[in-house]
Amino acid sequence: MRRAALAGSLFRLNLVVKKQQQQYRFSAAGSKGLPGLVDHCKLMQKIHMGQQPYHVRRKRIQGVLRKMETNYIHWLTECGTKESLLVLETLAGVSSYLKKDRSATANVQQREEEEGEEWTGASPYFLPGVNDWLCVLLERGARHASRPDECMTLLWAAAELELADTPTLQHLCRQLLNEEYTGSAAPGELVRVIQLVSLLVKRCRMPIPQIDYLLCRLSAASLDSRESLNVLSSLLRMRERNSVEVVRAVSRRAVEHVATYTARDIIYALEAIALLNCCHESYAGAVLNRCIALHAELKPAELGSVCKYVAMLNVSRRNNETAFFCSKELRRLLPALLRRAEQLLGRFSLRDARCVMGCLQQHKVHHSVVFSRLTPLVSEN
Repeated sequence: MRRAALAGSLFRLNLVVKKQQQQYRFSAAGSKGLPGLVDHCKLMQKIHMGQQPYHVRRKRIQGVLRKMETNYIHWLTECGTKESLLVLETLAGVSSYLKKDRSATANVQQREEEEGEEWTGASPYFLPGVNDWLCVLLERGARHASRPDECMTLLWAAAELELADTPTLQHLCRQLLNEEYTGSAAPGELVRVIQLVSLLVKRCRMPIPQIDYLLCRLSAASLDSRESLNVLSSLLRMRERNSVEVVRAVSRRAVEHVATYTARDIIYALEAIALLNCCHESYAGAVLNRCIALHAELKPAELGSVCKYVAMLNVSRRNNETAFFCSKELRRLLPALLRRAEQLLGRFSLRDARCVMGCLQQHKVHHSVVFSRLTPLVSEN
């Protein structure tokens, strides 16, 4: 009886194995004609690297995404760690081509704002089901991420795609914010970490993690022009209250790079100076002087942005010490901005005209020609 039972068990086991092998052959044969997940990712990368016009590439990539949204459920078993990284990295790389006003999420977010409900955390790029699938892939990738570069890639993808899986994001951040990594990482890597963390705090509403070790290293690190601006912009995004000393240290050492600033760099620097309100006085003065040197090259949109932040540097604003310390530079800058505004009359957008008018009014600068030309544009809209 025992021998008969054993033979029966072996027979049933053999049938199961043969059935699974047959199913595998059928699925393999069918997959030859049906592109899989990896094929769609490779197609997206190929389109992105192609030489077609931007609008053509955007339309094609959105078409591939629609196919992925249709078939993602069938690919759940295909997604190991390698495939998860491939999908996230590919989609993050083409995020500029994706529509951010997806109806499935835009309506939800609009309704939340109207009704005062809490934020859902859904990505604006994808349908809710696809968002959940990508969060699963993010968690799978994070579970097996052992190197700092893998953690950074996953955090970058989450920031680009706005995947608000808070526990997974916090787990990845801890790998990059511990004393061991921050103590041995190069300054450029530390800047990249704080930039990613700040983007996740802003876009995914991740709670600000423990960044004391990171701030300690950055306050003493030797940073180039771009890295210094990135640190200041990152701290501005997080509005971290305990970063005043770091802001002052980074901005003080950045003075030597201000002479190389472009118009775009000046805008980012002025934003940090106006909104952080704790940058070193020598840095603020150097940025304002650099703005004076480049004022004749400012385009309408650039002048509007400059005026937006210069307007905040006025003595009537409470606790605005920068306006007092840099009053000399401001007195020299305002006439230069006024001259450039007069040269650009007729080319301002509504937004830029409002910024220019607001700046002149805040600093009590009057010019009949500029006001007579800009006032109708601003008042009519």
